[in-house]
Amino acid sequence: MMSDYSDINGRLEAAHDIEEASRDYLFSTTLYPRRSLPKKHYWRLIAVIAALSTFAIARFIIVGAWPVTIFVFVDILGLWLAFHLSYRQARHSETIQLTDKDLIVTRMAPSGRSESWRFDPYWCRIKLNPTDGGDSNELVVSSHGETLRVGTFLSPRERRLLADTLLRAIAPLKGY
Repeated sequence: MMSDYSDINGRLEAAHDIEEASRDYLFSTTLYPRRSLPKKHYWRLIAVIAALSTFAIARFIIVGAWPVTIFVFVDILGLWLAFHLSYRQARHSETIQLTDKDLIVTRMAPSGRSESWRFDPYWCRIKLNPTDGGDSNELVVSSHGETLRVGTFLSPRERRLLADTLLRAIAPLKGY
């Protein structure tokens, strides 16, 4: 049986894939960190910075301050490295899958290494803990002494929505 749950800002996706549907997931979603600059806009930004830098480099060479051009190239290299590391980190993901027997959380690192945790949904506790006062929180899944923080890269609002969605999906398995 497959349930369709609403999307959290385009980052929670209900599993509609035929192959996944055949596994009888009651709930399945994949979480991705948000990137403020899409890849296509990144190349536009780099082009604008390169054009402005070319103008600046030419100006420094004309006035005889050519050593400054080295620092302009170092700045461009630093900017490229920062974006490269940011987009590499965007390959991080967490998949949460609920069946009638298991709640499975799989975390995929940017390096491609994955880790999985299995919880019995009947004994599983899903708790949203407030942190640092204010609006901040953390989503924790625990069972039999094992505790796992989930969705650490989500906003507090998105973690609240994910917690509510998970609680609604798991409630029938607990007899609520």
